[in-house]
Amino acid sequence: MEYVTKICPICGNEFIVLKKVEEKAIYCTLKCLLVSQESVKRGAVPSCISA
Repeated sequence: MEYVTKICPICGNEFIVLKKVEEKAIYCTLKCLLVSQESVKRGAVPSCISA
């Protein structure tokens, strides 16, 4: 098995994943994944649409 080191775009921590899932492994923890989803939800509505 071959491993690679990646850096989480949310917290900046390094983490190790299998080479074959390198493209799918973006976040180091579920917490970082949830943070990224929350930021997408906040920015999901275009600014030209008023609430």
